[in-house]
Amino acid sequence: MANRFKTLEDTFDIESVEDLDDTAEDTAAIDSPSDADIHAALALANDIDRQLSETRGKDLHDREMDELAEMAIKAHQDLQDLGMNVEIRHAGEIFSSSSQMLKIAVDAKNAKVDKKLKMLKLQLDKLKLDRTTKAADSDALDVKATMMDRNELLKQLSEIDNDTK
Repeated sequence: MANRFKTLEDTFDIESVEDLDDTAEDTAAIDSPSDADIHAALALANDIDRQLSETRGKDLHDREMDELAEMAIKAHQDLQDLGMNVEIRHAGEIFSSSSQMLKIAVDAKNAKVDKKLKMLKLQLDKLKLDRTTKAADSDALDVKATMMDRNELLKQLSEIDNDTK
């Protein structure tokens, strides 16, 4: 009786589900990064975090933004509690002020993140500049210089000129 019914694979001339699962596992294995790539990415992330944490201890801006965010969140919570305990006609202004406090807290946290991103961008630009400078310096060191007098130089230039004609 099983032979009487056609399968969808036979009807539409497509691969079976079992075959598709095998090929999906194969492509997933090909596309997945190697352990060395993962370790290199994690090492880079840890290095960046370490550099940021070293500068964070000395950075007054980060501490001020944290304090500002904490004060704004505390004020937001206090205003929310107050808004729940007053008459409805006065609660609107209190909740509006509460939302402003929350906006200040979010802006303070965003300022911190923006600063970190700018620092990372500057570090990456510096790294790129260092690499291009090293490449330019290594090319300059491979040049061979010779001492010669004026007449020898004119002789070589005339030979080059004669060869091109």
